[in-house]
Amino acid sequence: MIYMPRLFSKSLLISTLVVGALGFQNFNTLQNAVQAKCSSSLNQTDGDKPSMVEETINGKNYCVSRVLVKASPEQVWQVLTDYRHATKIFPLLKKCEITKDNGCNKLVRHEIAPSGIPDTFEYILEVRETAPKIVEWRRLSGDFKEVDGFWKLEPANFGNYTLVTYASHVTGGFLMPQMIIKRQSHIDMPNTLSALKKHTENTIQIASRKPDTVTR
Repeated sequence: MIYMPRLFSKSLLISTLVVGALGFQNFNTLQNAVQAKCSSSLNQTDGDKPSMVEETINGKNYCVSRVLVKASPEQVWQVLTDYRHATKIFPLLKKCEITKDNGCNKLVRHEIAPSGIPDTFEYILEVRETAPKIVEWRRLSGDFKEVDGFWKLEPANFGNYTLVTYASHVTGGFLMPQMIIKRQSHIDMPNTLSALKKHTENTIQIASRKPDTVTR
């Protein structure tokens, strides 16, 4: 058997099938660029099934997925920023650890296991939170070349529901074809949004049950 170093073998795996993930480049300009796009998306979104499109933001191509969650922005925000329990919510996420916490600015280590790939990938993200509206991030180190993106929460139905936008720009370098990254993003990003929707809505349903209806 020929021995192949882990780094090279991981690059080969990515070149065959690689994950689309989270990311961010410039916090302020990114937030301004997506404002108009997100605000016009509510009527275009199927409430139960995440949509998936590609958009150009600040000169970069982003995969963008959206879904309507039957919960307030504050309730969705609590789920998105619960880093301690993130691995229990998002199936692709195997590790999520805050390595530095300065309030709304954090460094977070991620380990992900893309669907259909027998390996994991690690990176550290610089995260900026603007409660309860947007979480933005960019890659500082680790796998991939660029990992830029954001979550954006917009109130709907008089603030009782939330239009959630999940955007991702990922590049992998020479050995990671962009076409494959986009294809994987179109698979995993809607699944991630579906997991967020299911967990948030189930949590609210459990919390809203009357004491006499809870199983004894």
